[in-house]
Amino acid sequence: MPGLLELDRFSEADLNRWNDLSKDLDELNDILYSGVEPQRRRHHANLMEALQSVPSTPMDFAGWVRLVPWRYTNAPLSAAGSLTNYGGRFNIGADVDNAIHARWPALYVAENQETAYREKFGLSKEERIDGLTGDELALTTGGSYTAVRLDGHLELVFDLAQEGALDPLCAVLAKMTLPAEARRLHKRLKLTSPAGNMIRSPSRLLKETLVTNWRGSPAQFGLPAVSQILAGLIVDAGYEAIRYPSTKGDGECVAVFPHRLGSDASFVSVSDAAPESVKHTRLDMITADDLCGWEVLPRYLRPVRQ
Repeated sequence: MPGLLELDRFSEADLNRWNDLSKDLDELNDILYSGVEPQRRRHHANLMEALQSVPSTPMDFAGWVRLVPWRYTNAPLSAAGSLTNYGGRFNIGADVDNAIHARWPALYVAENQETAYREKFGLSKEERIDGLTGDELALTTGGSYTAVRLDGHLELVFDLAQEGALDPLCAVLAKMTLPAEARRLHKRLKLTSPAGNMIRSPSRLLKETLVTNWRGSPAQFGLPAVSQILAGLIVDAGYEAIRYPSTKGDGECVAVFPHRLGSDASFVSVSDAAPESVKHTRLDMITADDLCGWEVLPRYLRPVRQ
């Protein structure tokens, strides 16, 4: 018809083929996660030993920044937001439907305001997509938020940038094999990813952990991202936090796990005088339970209280 531009042409047979491929891809990703879980359980003690063999790197920080939506300004240290939707890079939220690991919260803090802004709202400062900047593409641009400066000390920190930090873990991961059914699906889908998607090298694990679009697996398949699976192991190994380089800016970030604070010396506190309406200005072992944010989860996803 005049005025219409045909963008694509496909048949019912094409649709059927695409549906079959989609099912195969869903099945492959499910096998790569839940099908490998028995091996992770079998090697669990070795995985924990490998992670605990890495020297903890205690960190002090002053004037680091956390961005809080304006309506949550009275709870600047609450990790409740991290439990909603898909969670964060290093914690699993309520909407990761097929996660085997229990959900857990994280408090994300950046080295400076620029890094905090880029991490919260999306693209890096220099990045452009079709000529649009990160500010223009951010879905929440224009909303009000509060930049809160924080000071703190953390004792049990797993530093991803520490040389050799992932070597012991990958030595254990190298013992795991790809399930036979995954190999068949991998071949049928004609995928070219290395080693059938099994991660065995520290360099590849770090790359997959810091990938820009970590939400792909949770959003498309309802499965945890590589970074979330790694963080679950690190949490189980007893660490209080993960320190990592920002994927959006030049600064560093830290994900603090309030439910795992295990040292009286560990804390995160608001640097400046807070409004009287703010109940908690310090996260530590005493206030952690109030600041985890468990209340935002459905009851069946909340931890059992002792």
